[in-house]
Amino acid sequence: MASKASKTVWAALRRPTFLLTSWPWRAVAYLLSSTPVGVLGLIAVVTAVAVGGALAIVVVGVPLLMAAFLSGVPMGAIERRRLCLLDRRAARTPHGEPDRPGLREWCWTRFREPASWRELAYTLLFVTVLWPLDLLAVVFAFTVPVGLMATPYMLAAYGHGESVMALKQWLVTSYPEAWAMAALGLVLLPAAAYALTVVAGFRAYWARTFLT
Repeated sequence: MASKASKTVWAALRRPTFLLTSWPWRAVAYLLSSTPVGVLGLIAVVTAVAVGGALAIVVVGVPLLMAAFLSGVPMGAIERRRLCLLDRRAARTPHGEPDRPGLREWCWTRFREPASWRELAYTLLFVTVLWPLDLLAVVFAFTVPVGLMATPYMLAAYGHGESVMALKQWLVTSYPEAWAMAALGLVLLPAAAYALTVVAGFRAYWARTFLT
């Protein structure tokens, strides 16, 4: 099958059977899974910075501030794992092994690595900007075609067969117009699948480049 033969989402997009494979769903899953990861990451970072900053004067907060910095490390690991939804190639870790065992040596190694700073920058961007954009892309892509496809139902249920606003933008005053809107929505649905996959593909490509 194409979904098994294609190793990346870009290769899958070039196949005529793309819409019949799992790749469109994988792209949607990649974008939607950003939300729980981003929300939990935002809560963790804000909590660590707020509590750590408040307690830094009594030294207790210093480990929390260090944890806030190192939050990019697990976030980077999670993001590299999520890449498998759109790219079957392994996403290697950019981190090296500490010279000696122990938590202190591990932390010191991570603080010295440029990869840790890149992961921190990615984490801050991800928890504040990227996951809302991912969610917005999915909502917009499906709201338009599904809303248009629902026009005949909206005309019957809420417009009493007389008039209704399709997507709150276009006035529909007859069933032929309503079914035309529904047909347009049906045409736009596969277009939305392609568009979302392209968006997800660029997101994954950027994340792979930045985090590996």
